Amino acid sequence: MNAIIIVHSLTGTTRKFADRIAGKMKEDGYSVSLTQIETDVPITSGSTRSCAKFSITNLPDITKYDLVLLGGPVWGFSASPVIIACINALGDLQGKKVLPFVTMGFPFKFMGGKPAIGLMSRNAAEKNATILPGFIVSKLFHDIKNDMDKAAVLISSLLKPTQWQNKNSIT
Repeated sequence: MNAIIIVHSLTGTTRKFADRIAGKMKEDGYSVSLTQIETDVPITSGSTRSCAKFSITNLPDITKYDLVLLGGPVWGFSASPVIIACINALGDLQGKKVLPFVTMGFPFKFMGGKPAIGLMSRNAAEKNATILPGFIVSKLFHDIKNDMDKAAVLISSLLKPTQWQNKNSIT
């Protein structure tokens, strides 16, 4: 299976999570590319409702990939506006499996993680993607490195077609 991980990361936390996921997937025999989204102007804050205007300067061509993993931080109790703009710019996702993942500072997943995964999933579904369960990793009061490693193992094992067909979101 050909996979691409597209990630928005301001502080490096979400990028570390993406790197762990890519490493585990490669270890398990997947072909994986990773792209960190860049914008024409720095975007350091904002929400999907209120953010500076920007353009993505390195949107990847996803035509050769079966699987698209989309990751970003939680900002303003939801997905970062950069990863949402990326999803919206990708075009038709017909025939693609999409797996969203986020990192967040708050300790409880309902404090932005679940809404972020929901928004990312809905936007990708509107573009005809098959949505796979999303993953949330929290920093506060958690061992984030250990949680990232555990999630990377779960993600890689979940990507086997027989694993995702009948499962609900793992968050």
